[in-house]
Amino acid sequence: YRIASISKLITAIGLMKLHEQGAFALDDDVSNALGFTLRNPAFPAIPITYRMLLTHRSSLQDGTGYGSFLTATYAGTPPPSIQQLVAPGGTWYTANLWRTETPGSWFMYSNLNHGVIATLIEAHSGQRFDQYMRQQVLLPMGIGGSYNIQDLDDIGQLSVLYRNSNPQVDDLGGQMP
Repeated sequence: YRIASISKLITAIGLMKLHEQGAFALDDDVSNALGFTLRNPAFPAIPITYRMLLTHRSSLQDGTGYGSFLTATYAGTPPPSIQQLVAPGGTWYTANLWRTETPGSWFMYSNLNHGVIATLIEAHSGQRFDQYMRQQVLLPMGIGGSYNIQDLDDIGQLSVLYRNSNPQVDDLGGQMP
């Protein structure tokens, strides 16, 4: 289950498995797989690539719309499309999701990059992200975790994220939701 940014490493492994299978090249424009054009509005001629997302150089950042979008993903079935967050005119789009530097030129650690990567995994694999990751990455590696809490055999093994000794995420008190 989620263990802060360690989840990003595991997500990257999932994407790279698809790369090894020839699904895409690292410098391909991700728009082709997403089904919509992903561009920094200040640099519309510069494609966002898989390499940029993986190295936190896409120019995406966790702007003010990000938190509301995450809340909507927890509440909605199906969850809203990532396009509603990253494309101008989207329900949760805010201009500060994009940096002012040219895509590919500036490192900015961003959780949002990996939300896009998860969407790309779904597009290339044809599977829901949590199912693909469990079947193709976690179980083959002997890891009993999952991106879906319902897959966990022992809720007592759930990692709770803390900040300043206060639980922030996944404090379920040992009870399955």
